[in-house]
Amino acid sequence: MKVLKGYRFRIYPDEEQLTFFRQTFGCVRFTYNQLLMARKNTANSEESMKLTPAALKKDYPFLKKTDSLALANAQRNLERAYANFFQGRASYPKLKNKKSTWQSYTTNNQKHTIYFVDEKLKLPKLKSLIQVHQHREIKGLIRSATILAKNNEEFYVSLLCLEEVTSLPKTQKAIGISYCPKHLIHVSKPLDHLETIEEQMQEDRLIKAKRKLFLRAKIAKKHKVKLKDAKNYQKQKQKVHKLIQEKACRKKDFIDQLTFSLVKEFDYIFVEKQPSTVDSEETSLFTSSDWYLFMQKLTYKTQWYGKKYLAIEKPANTENSGQMIEELGKQRLGL
Repeated sequence: MKVLKGYRFRIYPDEEQLTFFRQTFGCVRFTYNQLLMARKNTANSEESMKLTPAALKKDYPFLKKTDSLALANAQRNLERAYANFFQGRASYPKLKNKKSTWQSYTTNNQKHTIYFVDEKLKLPKLKSLIQVHQHREIKGLIRSATILAKNNEEFYVSLLCLEEVTSLPKTQKAIGISYCPKHLIHVSKPLDHLETIEEQMQEDRLIKAKRKLFLRAKIAKKHKVKLKDAKNYQKQKQKVHKLIQEKACRKKDFIDQLTFSLVKEFDYIFVEKQPSTVDSEETSLFTSSDWYLFMQKLTYKTQWYGKKYLAIEKPANTENSGQMIEELGKQRLGL
């Protein structure tokens, strides 16, 4: 079956490309905000809908210098935000802020305008190729590309590709899985290829780094120096931030590998729908957010590879084990 699959790579733009990206972020943000304010200030929704990126270009010529598809996608994003609001899935759309940590824009692949050349990426409106850390092979057709920037320092590209996925061989095996704050999962039977990241994620380095950051703050306070001006404090703050990022990346990679391993080994996967015991962020290696990400990945991977996934409501006051989940799942499917 054909599915839409996402790939995310780190990119390293040069100065000219950086300027283009920052200008595009600004134009996309400006377009989104103008369209939003028009809908807010106009009682007649039909009149506000007449305002389009093309119409804005007449009054603001600087918009002509950027990617027109990026501006069109800004309008689509606003329409999607309003749809989510009216259907009760989100709050009322807000204006975009240039001070936000993340800035982004999305463009589409039309007539082969987005492609790779020797691990370098070609994007619309950019004449030069962008250096990419392509750690995975793309097997499908690129549909769109989203450029993301964190603090205007780290740049990434997310590619949405149409890809052919074949079903995995059937094993006729079933497994029950429940939440575990220490190992993420309790399973009803041992797994051949399960490797926990408990040892890899020892927080000794992070704890020491945070302690050192606290001491740096005390020293700065003692010398009556503002934290934003304390160079040693700011350097240590960056180290702590980097360690936190590394921990999050290792955790996400572990969940990706674990879910694929489960889908490959089992035809029937029964999962606890609501974590019965959720510890605090401080005492848990894996939190409820990690559990819901785990469930989300299992949901679409079982669909892709022709397996069966079922979320089970576990009775209250029962032992937190995968065995109970497997038995309830088999009863539900009549296995």
